[in-house]
Amino acid sequence: MTSPPFSSGIFGLVKGSDGARSRSLLKDATELYVSEPGHTRSEIAMYEELTVQLLKVTALQDRIRIATLLADFDEVPASVTRALLHDIFPVSSVMLEKAKSISEGQLLALVSTASPSHLEMIAARKTLQPSVVEALLGRMRAEDLTALAANPSITLSPSAIRHLVENAHGNPRLARQIAARMDDVQDTDLIDLFLDLDGRGRRRVIQALEIAALREFAARRPLPRVPMPDPDKVATLARACLQRNTEAMSRILSDLTGLDAAFLVRLLADSGGEPLSICLKAAGVDTGIATRVILFSGVDDTRNYFDVKRLVDLYEMVSLRSALLLVDRWRGALPSAKRPPVHVAQTQAGTPVRATASDIGRSEKPVEMPSVRRDRA
Repeated sequence: MTSPPFSSGIFGLVKGSDGARSRSLLKDATELYVSEPGHTRSEIAMYEELTVQLLKVTALQDRIRIATLLADFDEVPASVTRALLHDIFPVSSVMLEKAKSISEGQLLALVSTASPSHLEMIAARKTLQPSVVEALLGRMRAEDLTALAANPSITLSPSAIRHLVENAHGNPRLARQIAARMDDVQDTDLIDLFLDLDGRGRRRVIQALEIAALREFAARRPLPRVPMPDPDKVATLARACLQRNTEAMSRILSDLTGLDAAFLVRLLADSGGEPLSICLKAAGVDTGIATRVILFSGVDDTRNYFDVKRLVDLYEMVSLRSALLLVDRWRGALPSAKRPPVHVAQTQAGTPVRATASDIGRSEKPVEMPSVRRDRA
């Protein structure tokens, strides 16, 4: 009985090989291995044994070539895949980027010890299993979560979305990636990220606020009465606008809204201007004063005509009830010295059916729209 061609080829490569030849032997064997569409168990075992013996002494460029050849091949022994995945980044990145099938267990094992660069490449893979997504959330740095949020092939769980939102504060890139997800991220999930979003994401939040305002109206909850602002303060605000005195503008708006003056400075400097328009609506100032504040705010000397028109239209379009909902949200979130958010996997946090004993009595309640309360104009 003759030996299979692959076995004969391997024996021919191994026979008489010296030290220099052994460094490239595995590359040649891999090229021979992938040249055949299928292999017997003995051939797979032989190649696996050869890889275990020679991979550590194979040159880097040859290992990259081996990973490239095996990434598209179906019959790759699990130990070979594992060895290539745990190799240095130039080798493992080829497998992570091109290999179509890597088992869930192999990815989980890699996530537990991988570098940030490896984690980003894993997060970008298509159709990741939920357990791998959970593991990534527990290991990835906040600044690297954009790779996971930008992956459209996965569906994020509610706990994963909450974790991403908590880490997106002050991170506009991550916030905008979250807002771009239309299937699993709801408009209401984005309310606390309003300042970090672009125009498209902010439109989603405004829509969510208007729906919440309609629900308040349908429930016959009274709209809080907003007293007319003090005329002297309004006149002082108008003069501060002409002088482009941002400090004075923020101080007066702080008196009118109850928001912190430093927070108002951020609203006045916002290039988009949507937060400022909504804040002015909640403050109860008239359209003329609102137009003047909008005109002399922002990062430039004055906003151009089209920006002013867009923001004044938003001021007139948004309802007072929805503006108050957002400003009350800001007011409640201002004093924050929060610890960096840490993702807690569902298996650790328990489920609605069976919670862990340590969570009884202190489980978090679902996020609700705040009740409309206004203590001062």
